Amino acid sequence: MTRFFRLLSLLLLLSIHAVRAQKSNAPLYSISGRVVNAETGAPVALASFVVNNTIGVVTDEAGRFRLERLKGGEITYHVSFLGFSAVERRIVLDADIKDLQIALAPLSLGLEEVVVTAQPTEAGSTSKIGEEAIRHIQPMSIGDMFQLLPGSLSSNPSLNAAGQASIREIGSNANNSMGAAVVVDGAPLSNDGNLQALSPSYAGSASNQSQNGMSDQTTAGKGVDLRSVSPDNVESMEVIRGIPSVEYGNLTSGVVIVKTKAGATPWEAKFKADPYSKMIYAGKGFALRNGGAVNAGIDWSQSFGDTRKRYLGYDRITATLGYSHNAEVAGRPMLVRLNGTFYSNVNNSKTDPQMQITNSTFENRDIGARFSVEGSWKLNGAVLSALDYNLMVSQSYQSDRLHEYVASPSGVVTNTTTPGVHEAIFLPTSYYSDYEIEGKPLNIYLQVKTNKIIQFGGGNFTNFRLGADWRYDANYGRGLIFDIQQPPQSTSSQTLRPRSFRDVPALNNLAFFAEDRLNLELGSTTLALQAGVRLTNMFLDPEARQDDIFTVEPRFNLTYTLLDRPQGSLAVTGGWGLSYKSPTLLYLYPDDVYFDRVSLAKVSNNDPNGTLAVMTTDILTGLSNPDLQPARSRKFEAGINFRAGGVRGTVTYFREKHTHEFGFASRPHYMHYNTYDVPSDATDLRFGDGKVTYTDPTGATVEAATQEASYIGTYYTPTNNSRSDKQGIEYSLDLGTWQALRTSLIIDGAWFHIRRTDEQNYYSKVTENDSYIRLMPSGSGTIQDRVNTNFRFITHIPQLKLVFSTTMQIVWYESQQNIWQDAAGNDRFRLSDDGKFMLIEPLGFYDTQGVYTPWQPEFTTDDRYSQMVSKSLSTAYDRETFRPWVMFNFRLTKEIGRLVELSFTANNFTRTSRWHYYDTRSGYRQIYPDMYFGAELKLHIGRK
Repeated sequence: MTRFFRLLSLLLLLSIHAVRAQKSNAPLYSISGRVVNAETGAPVALASFVVNNTIGVVTDEAGRFRLERLKGGEITYHVSFLGFSAVERRIVLDADIKDLQIALAPLSLGLEEVVVTAQPTEAGSTSKIGEEAIRHIQPMSIGDMFQLLPGSLSSNPSLNAAGQASIREIGSNANNSMGAAVVVDGAPLSNDGNLQALSPSYAGSASNQSQNGMSDQTTAGKGVDLRSVSPDNVESMEVIRGIPSVEYGNLTSGVVIVKTKAGATPWEAKFKADPYSKMIYAGKGFALRNGGAVNAGIDWSQSFGDTRKRYLGYDRITATLGYSHNAEVAGRPMLVRLNGTFYSNVNNSKTDPQMQITNSTFENRDIGARFSVEGSWKLNGAVLSALDYNLMVSQSYQSDRLHEYVASPSGVVTNTTTPGVHEAIFLPTSYYSDYEIEGKPLNIYLQVKTNKIIQFGGGNFTNFRLGADWRYDANYGRGLIFDIQQPPQSTSSQTLRPRSFRDVPALNNLAFFAEDRLNLELGSTTLALQAGVRLTNMFLDPEARQDDIFTVEPRFNLTYTLLDRPQGSLAVTGGWGLSYKSPTLLYLYPDDVYFDRVSLAKVSNNDPNGTLAVMTTDILTGLSNPDLQPARSRKFEAGINFRAGGVRGTVTYFREKHTHEFGFASRPHYMHYNTYDVPSDATDLRFGDGKVTYTDPTGATVEAATQEASYIGTYYTPTNNSRSDKQGIEYSLDLGTWQALRTSLIIDGAWFHIRRTDEQNYYSKVTENDSYIRLMPSGSGTIQDRVNTNFRFITHIPQLKLVFSTTMQIVWYESQQNIWQDAAGNDRFRLSDDGKFMLIEPLGFYDTQGVYTPWQPEFTTDDRYSQMVSKSLSTAYDRETFRPWVMFNFRLTKEIGRLVELSFTANNFTRTSRWHYYDTRSGYRQIYPDMYFGAELKLHIGRK
């Protein structure tokens, strides 16, 4: 903690020095004006007016704005508001500007320019998806918008699995989605308090042992479920794939910044349908007399993964209510936004009518509410330029319920929570088991930040920012609940006990950050540098078995513009940074481990007193990992941005190292216990003081003899057991518009290379009753490569108020390869003598007494030990290469009059189908997604 506060003091001194460095004798100017609707002339309240992408205000109820203390020179101002086309212009500021009139045109397909794709920013590795692109893509959740990013592939909209962010990834990965910060209106959504797992020590992060889809709906050990954010209430979304500002923390993969709707808007009603789902939405923004505005919206969605299985379905309801107001506080404008959100996600698996015997059903519920306050006080003074704050409180109710038929239970069960020998009960030969995992995670987030802008004239300025944020995560749910006499199915001697989440300590993270953004004009070139550091302290409960965790995250980005002329521009970009993702409650505080072994199980059908069950229980407590660390990400990237006439492009090379990623590792447990010998004709069995007595045929009371027994089992503990190494190239090229065809062409894509490996040795049993447990070496993993390009042909005909796009998606190359290598890159596998199998030999093994035996070459052919050798096909570690494939998607949006808008989408409309049969293993993979089509009808009621 001493180092923490020393670094904090240094940041404060730097901020004081930056303020004192400002020149007070340089001339300062002001800009004032009014923003109006270009069609009606009505004022536009709450519009944003920003100079040099740094200093800004919002308009009042009369559409007026005023910015003071601006240095002279050439400046760029940007004006935007929900439902209007943004305006950006350059002017020379050499005197006060009064009554600047800015007209914003309402968004319409009748405008000359419409943007329906993700737009790269100057940094190149950040993409912004605007309002027009969102309505053109017709998303079911904000996760559907990721397909507009370079390197991403098209997917069919679906709500039947938890929505997860995927940034610079092939397929899906829990650590990648967990490391993506999802920020809504300035406050990050949190999944750190999610404990919806059956038992971390028994099943890891899964909520169920069966492969029935129940665990697909839960996000314990993963990222935020994106289905809880309605895309219909989103104004824009920005995805930072590279190095984010130090303002953002608790992340590794990137940042997803969502801005919801605010301000006065017409009534809007939407109806969307496809073969698998349907959605209804209604919303409006109301202007208030005091200059503020209220924005409200509600939507309902229903989705089925397979229309032939209507008993498997998902329902979602979201409702939002927001208030925004720009008021004068101490003579300075302050924008305040209040937002409330309610969401209900319910996934049901009812009984298959053709499988009434098993009667297995499950239900996932995630119902919650969020309340946030976002404020920005534009001081524009000599000491501070602005003071911003964010507060968000979220509470949710999560429930995962399973009703299943247990046909062959283990026979004997105990509910004891103390170690030793106890009398147990017999289970019926079959029964129905019900259990529920109930969680009530609470998250509180508070951030305060201030900045000081020092202008040197023209485009030269420095913007120093200082801030702090605090995060709190707890869970007040009842946890795992079930009837101990009808427990869930158990496949080993490790068993379950109910556990309350209220006993799990809360998380507290406190962070401070400082950052400077410097913009300098160096002759005909310009340098933009953003550099900062973030300091985070994670306060841990003693139950975590380690001291507080402290991290330092330096990051910087630069853009050096070599050429910026009307006919063309050229800039080079670069960045480097560290970021950390703190362990969540699931990994910090695992549950206790219970091992139950049967010491006696005697059943008498004729004599009730001749039936007795006795079990020996071992309990392992205090299993928090004292060596658990935050997941760490180190990123480097370099690129170029260019413009030549009507052609624009960005190319970015990136290299990322993600270490200490979270997971669960198996650990051995050696159990020694006694079994009781009771003859078959014994009666009047009794248990007490650790002894079993019975009556023999002569009527004498006899103490049962005992025999020593041993068992070796495994359980899971949280750990940092994997790493991911990534590199690649992302590119985007806008070739402009062919006026004769009113068609533009945008080409984007990426090359991804991802190597993912385990970092730790692990324990494994071949079968449950083995008398040995093997220690397998680290280094198993995969290597994935993919090269893809999207050709997006966009035709826009303003006279018809029509835009349609055709995307040709080409995957030029894709491969995957299983690997198992040591730290030096040498293969750990070898070919068997007969050439049929690849063999992975253990490092050694333990017996039931805990004695370790190093592996010897001759053990591979010894019948006593050979089963511990991992065998796979001789081709298992060869590279699997997929043939190139092409898919076509189509989207159309048409405005009919001023009140009606019709949209249509069709993915894989050529209905191409191909299955790839693996060469390296058995099985196959569907290459093309199924043909998909959907339509959307939108009504703008009251639109003028």
